Amino acid sequence: MDYTDKEDIESLLYVMYITSDKPGYTFEVFRQVIADRRFMSAMSSDLGRIMEIVDQFRKKTTVSDLGSAEGSPEYIGSIVSTLIMTGLDAHYALNEMELCDLPLYLEAYERKRKEEMESSRMWTYFTMLPHIDARKMKNGARDLIVFPWEEEEMRKEAERAIREDAARFEEFMKTKKTDYYGG
Repeated sequence: MDYTDKEDIESLLYVMYITSDKPGYTFEVFRQVIADRRFMSAMSSDLGRIMEIVDQFRKKTTVSDLGSAEGSPEYIGSIVSTLIMTGLDAHYALNEMELCDLPLYLEAYERKRKEEMESSRMWTYFTMLPHIDARKMKNGARDLIVFPWEEEEMRKEAERAIREDAARFEEFMKTKKTDYYGG
């Protein structure tokens, strides 16, 4: 959704309006009504308040998150349809679920998907085990495939180890020879 596009904002306000307890009107009638500045101002104020409430539950974006985004942004329709196809009740997802609930379901979906992929990798490893030399696979099933979230964990662990080693090296360089050889 483009918040700078007047038509997108009108569509959003219309959807907000028809899902509230007010009687429904066609989109064309609604467009004529929002031509009144007072009505538009009141609706904009309502939208701002709703966005402030929803923003409390949004995951904060970090700089590393921005660099990892692939392609164009996801649309709510594709996210909701994915959740429905993975077992979320369609009536709830389309009619009752709040926008602030979406991150909770997405996190659960991603966690479930990771577990399924790790389980598949483990069973593949067990299936292959009688046919390979397992001693050459130092990391077990991880030698078959390393998932992106595991690569991130390994990178963080390597950075932590480098920092620790650098600190230890600095301490070593500060000591005198006599401390080691007794002097």
